[in-house]
Amino acid sequence: MTWRTRSSLAWLREQPGVRENEPLASRTSFGIGGPADFFLELARADAIERTIDGCKQRGIPYLLLGAGTNLLIADRGVDGLVVRVVNRDHEIEGTRVRAGAGLKMMRLARIVADANLRGFEFAIGVPGTVGGAVYQDAGCWGKEIREVLLEVEGYLPGKGRQKWSPGVLNLGYRTSALREGALTGALVISATVQLERGDGEAAKQLMAKLTRERNETQPIKTKNCGSVFKNPPGDSAGRLVQAAGLKGAREGAAVVSTVHGNFIVNEGGATAADVRRLIERVMVEVKRRFGLQIEPEVEMVGRWK
Repeated sequence: MTWRTRSSLAWLREQPGVRENEPLASRTSFGIGGPADFFLELARADAIERTIDGCKQRGIPYLLLGAGTNLLIADRGVDGLVVRVVNRDHEIEGTRVRAGAGLKMMRLARIVADANLRGFEFAIGVPGTVGGAVYQDAGCWGKEIREVLLEVEGYLPGKGRQKWSPGVLNLGYRTSALREGALTGALVISATVQLERGDGEAAKQLMAKLTRERNETQPIKTKNCGSVFKNPPGDSAGRLVQAAGLKGAREGAAVVSTVHGNFIVNEGGATAADVRRLIERVMVEVKRRFGLQIEPEVEMVGRWK
């Protein structure tokens, strides 16, 4: 049964600020992807809640979007409504920090360093938002957000606002109950992390050092989605891709980075189909060479054939 009834389309078109057939490529770090049938950018949690409740009641599919990292949107676009979450508020109480889901992790890392708090320096290497980081337990340099996370405030359509502990969120390496589990389709409103008092200048120096290293070892200035594959236990996906001789491998304008094997770069005009073919080709070759099945970390959304 299609959601495209006259009443559903009328309701969508009545939403303040809604845009129809809105291009999404520029809202992803990959610079790839077709349009959203309908698109809204919202900051207020209550407005997002009403919107996703309305979608649920009408059977309209919806996608919650943050910074558009770790995401590959199909060339044919996204069915239903895409809601870009842009609540970027934050507050600091002692060593506890609450941050809105739309705040960039890198920005929050600098904010807490200014407040002389330590333990969040790893976030300078996480390009997405706080909400996205919770959604997939994002991390960098061997540390994940679950290690500092106290609580998440969220909204589950039909059940209202809730508070979730890391245990309830079932956080694991690049996954959670939000991504694949009981909380699929729920909204992250904010996250509270527990940090430590410390030397903010030392934190800034460490983040500057980590950033320099990242710039030297990753294709930071290119259009990419971040790490494409999950690291298998005890190994590195980037090492496996390089050992398989796949650096520089190409499908259309999508290329495995020559700087780091776990990145695919959009050289300009790459399609989602190019990227997907390249991902599948890499997986097949790594399996053939080493007998290991590497899994995509990037999430593929939208209308795939």
